[in-house]
Amino acid sequence: MSEKPTPSKSPRTPVAAVKAGRGNLGGSTAEAALAERAIMQGRSPLLADGDARNPGLSAFKSVYERFGLTRPKNEDAGILREWFSEAFGTAAEQKKSLLVDVGGGDRTLELWAKEEGIISLAESIGLEVTGLFMCGPQPGDLDYIKRLWESELFRPKRALLVFNDWTVPAGHDPDRAFGRLIEDPLFEQMRDCEVRYLRIPKLSVLPAIIESGLSFQQVMESAPRPCGTPFDVLRRAQVKRWFDLIESNIVAEKVESWLP
Repeated sequence: MSEKPTPSKSPRTPVAAVKAGRGNLGGSTAEAALAERAIMQGRSPLLADGDARNPGLSAFKSVYERFGLTRPKNEDAGILREWFSEAFGTAAEQKKSLLVDVGGGDRTLELWAKEEGIISLAESIGLEVTGLFMCGPQPGDLDYIKRLWESELFRPKRALLVFNDWTVPAGHDPDRAFGRLIEDPLFEQMRDCEVRYLRIPKLSVLPAIIESGLSFQQVMESAPRPCGTPFDVLRRAQVKRWFDLIESNIVAEKVESWLP
């Protein structure tokens, strides 16, 4: 059985961590890991998957069924705006942190954030906003973030640039790929807020975990899959090592208070 981190005893200001960036950059996986990290440390974040068509964060069924909010019925702009408002309002009322996987609602988030002044509004109701900006090594992976930042539609005071090693093509060195990425002029433009970086290591067993419906914690604790047997000891060790590396990266960047 894996060792559980000691629950945090000091009061924490609830955080609304909002994912931004184009799809297929490992954002939902990163948010799922951050959600389970909070849960394993004794907190109960709310999870919000805003993609009405394709499951993102809600694909991690075991955790989302316990902590997730109802997904929007469709992609109508009005419905999505109401959904965003309800998610933030529920988190504020319950004094809980919130992880938002915007998904197909990216454009609606931009307009809603700008028109409603959501960052200052969230702070006024007790939520600190952290932007989880998903970055990838391929040409065009940063285009969405550049456009979003230059438009000033969503500019939180804290920007966490998330690099998922899964996005780096096989045979390429993630350190070199992301090292070049950090030199992009975009990140100098973002210096008017606090900017930190978070690397998410690659987890080869991830597709099998999602298919099993188990949480990462359940895998580490040898819970049985639908077939009746747990993941083998090697794969359980892989998941624990993955979690340990993510925690080490969070601590190294000193962003514990930025996250749920």
